[in-house]
Amino acid sequence: MVHDSSGGARCQALLIEADPGYRAVIATCLGLARCRVEEVPDLDCAVPALERRRYDLVVWGVPTAQLTEHRGLFISELRLRTRAPLILLDASFDMAQFDLETGADQWLPKPFVPGALVGSVRAALRTSASAVVQVASRREIRGMVLDAESRTLSRDGSVVSFTRQEWELLSILVSHPNRYLRAREILRLGWQAGDHGPVQLRTYVRRLRLKLDPLDLPCRLLSQHGEGYRLTFD
Repeated sequence: MVHDSSGGARCQALLIEADPGYRAVIATCLGLARCRVEEVPDLDCAVPALERRRYDLVVWGVPTAQLTEHRGLFISELRLRTRAPLILLDASFDMAQFDLETGADQWLPKPFVPGALVGSVRAALRTSASAVVQVASRREIRGMVLDAESRTLSRDGSVVSFTRQEWELLSILVSHPNRYLRAREILRLGWQAGDHGPVQLRTYVRRLRLKLDPLDLPCRLLSQHGEGYRLTFD
């Protein structure tokens, strides 16, 4: 089902929500953010939709009974099929960190404040289209090859890929080597993750470490209380 109350839509959004009441409210919020919305009730319907069309944003209202192991698989499935920002709405606060570490770009609780959702959608769209300082399309630094088109880093035959938010954070850190950046500086440089940016930034730094540490790179991602985050080259 396609919902269009956007008054001149600037983006195409996919809304995955089983509950009709929530679906109507979320679709209205997306319309206020100038999105043309395609609505599907579940992930089984979302997969063919993603294969059929390119979306600028995906919003998933996680079912209350969604098991942890299943939701991780579903987030990974969505990530395989789209690079669009992914916003999750969920009633379980305990799952926020898991969802962000698995691949969601933003997380909001259910029930939500409509204005907060509209703001998160607009922030996600700004981030997606923003001129975040990116590394060159392909750049080699001390044996590391960073490829912006595929969002991958390779070294000595090992390759690791990154989500859009991870890559943008890595791009900012690579562009400011051997320098501590506070959370507000990273956000000012274009990295955004919704209303709780500094908190989500810590989650994304952990995600980067998990991917970078096994590669034995000539750099280390450091954090220092009161100073911020720094990519230090040996």
